[in-house]
Amino acid sequence: MRFSINWAKRLPILGWLPHYSVGKLQRDFIAGLTVGLMVIPQGLAYASIAELPPQYGLYSSFMGGFIYCFLGSSKDITQGPTAIMSLMVAMHSADFHSKQSSVNYAIALSFFCGIIWLLMGLFSLGFIVQIMPLPVISGFTSAAAITIGVGQIKHLLGLSNIPREFFPCIIKIFTKIAGTNVWDLTLGLICIFLLELLRYMRPVELPAHYYDSPPTRVQKVSRKFLWILCTARNAIIVFATALVALAYHEKGLTPFTLTGKVEEGLPDFQFPSLKTQDKNTTVTTLDMISDIGSGFIVIPIIGFVENIVIAQAFARKNHYEVDATQELISLGVGNIATSFFSGYPITGSFSRTAVNDMSGAATQMGGVFTGSVVLLALSVFTPFFKYIPKASLSSIIIKAVLRMVDFRIVKRMWQTNKIDLVPFFVTFFSCFYELDIGILCGVLIAMVVFLYRRLVPKIEILGEINGRYHFKLHGGVTYVGIEYLTSKVREKALVNNKSVVIFLECSTMFECDFTVTEGLVQLYHECGDRDTKLIFCDVRKDVKEMLLNAGLPTELFKSDLPEDLSGLLNTPM
Repeated sequence: MRFSINWAKRLPILGWLPHYSVGKLQRDFIAGLTVGLMVIPQGLAYASIAELPPQYGLYSSFMGGFIYCFLGSSKDITQGPTAIMSLMVAMHSADFHSKQSSVNYAIALSFFCGIIWLLMGLFSLGFIVQIMPLPVISGFTSAAAITIGVGQIKHLLGLSNIPREFFPCIIKIFTKIAGTNVWDLTLGLICIFLLELLRYMRPVELPAHYYDSPPTRVQKVSRKFLWILCTARNAIIVFATALVALAYHEKGLTPFTLTGKVEEGLPDFQFPSLKTQDKNTTVTTLDMISDIGSGFIVIPIIGFVENIVIAQAFARKNHYEVDATQELISLGVGNIATSFFSGYPITGSFSRTAVNDMSGAATQMGGVFTGSVVLLALSVFTPFFKYIPKASLSSIIIKAVLRMVDFRIVKRMWQTNKIDLVPFFVTFFSCFYELDIGILCGVLIAMVVFLYRRLVPKIEILGEINGRYHFKLHGGVTYVGIEYLTSKVREKALVNNKSVVIFLECSTMFECDFTVTEGLVQLYHECGDRDTKLIFCDVRKDVKEMLLNAGLPTELFKSDLPEDLSGLLNTPM
């Protein structure tokens, strides 16, 4: 058996690189630089969510772009640390006694999850993501965003020793609120205000007819400067507050709670440590796998959902297609490579992808420039990062995650199909107890809803004329739904012990099993006992044959309804 690889499909760079141009290079450079200025403060901030030293957020921010340039199928998406992925990492790596063991667990997570994603891609298992319906995804995302936001209040208030779990976190904050650092709170609120102001100041491109004359060069430059200022607002806020903290430090004052020492320089290239020391005890690879447990299921699913949803959204916007299998492969290789540089799990980032798109990214080359900016920051600016106030980083996180909370979907589900609200709210509220349990509960409830829709048949009574009842079946009937069908017929037509005729229209009944045939035979005998006639109309040939073999007489089957019944208006039962 000969094994062959479609290199053009598995290496998307071979498709766009031959058509690369100086114009595209310029667009990619601007987009990559802009996203790079955004990912630096986000990387530092998200590391705090993952409960890791700040440099590990930057370690996780460059290899994704380099790998995606070769393997990614979307020109817009940028891969790196995200708020939700950081929270998942904290849940499965930070509950150990020493900081170093937590770091090793986080790096091992990146390595193992990368292998899982890569295997899923090689075996084309992208369809697994379909078990996560939109109500479950939305409920999880909103709950995780609120959990992250609440968890950042401690930094906004300058409090310490606050647990990560949602309810204990709230309780502890209220018990320690008297110890609030007013400087941190003031700085954090100012940062939130400025971030919101800069977001609304972003210039909007107006149609040509709004201008009395073509924009001047000064106007174009001013609009571009304002756009860069608003887009890079996170970096500007972080560096500005760090300068303020540095100025106070030079005077011997430390009014703000600072990030603290950040490891200088680039991370070493090394195989991820798959064993660690915790309280003078050696933790083996198997121990680490056992400790991470459900993380090997939840994190790959959540990471892939996050990545593919973003990629598909921007692909639809810009009229091209993404390959789900290829996204899995790029995600897998990117995470494995990231683990060799001490990074934790990465996936697609919506906010950075949006900026990448708005900046005019032409190809996946933009990720290379983004990664280069991060490497430059690690090489040059890390001594300066220790002066960054935690309140400014928490303000960036709070502003980012609040936009992830989407309750408008509740109204849309209410208007379309109310039953979808059940998995949404089950997921949403369960996630406040534990994210893994919330996802599991949501998926299980969604499956129950799915089975209910598929297994319980929809039956309509189309009318009743002179003791003749017309029932219409929509879809097939399985062993789960036959009792529901027969009970509805009894409820509507066999309640008064009158001699009636029941017409059961089965044109959409495409399958039949033993339990169904036995149920219909039992209904036939029950109708006979009540001097009621049961007629099957429009039955498929294969279904009719099974019913005949089960013992129903041939005269029960008619090809058409009586004319006076066939024109009745639909009235749901």
